[in-house]
Amino acid sequence: MLKNNDVKKAVSFAFMFIIENLTLFFLYQNGQRIFNQNEVLRKYLAKLPWTNKPRWFRQTVHIMMTRANVDTEMKPYGIFVLNYVSFKDIMKFTFSVGNVLYTKKLRSQVQQ
Repeated sequence: MLKNNDVKKAVSFAFMFIIENLTLFFLYQNGQRIFNQNEVLRKYLAKLPWTNKPRWFRQTVHIMMTRANVDTEMKPYGIFVLNYVSFKDIMKFTFSVGNVLYTKKLRSQVQQ
């Protein structure tokens, strides 16, 4: 994209690159927000005064505290988790593969 002499093609590639990455980022951002909700729930449950309340209330809070320790995650197809760490890993992998392919292309051009 950067070495392309045709300005129209370079702008088209840059626009596609930005749109695709923003779309991916927003998907992973939603997954991260869901992941962060557990921390918010834990914080509010920790602040809740429950020691001098009725038994049914204490049991309910106990169940909620137990469940809050299990992180809620978006796992499409059960393969990977949608959060910022996964987004970073996918970006690193994509750029690494692109760099390998670009290096291979340059090497084949030099040999010819």
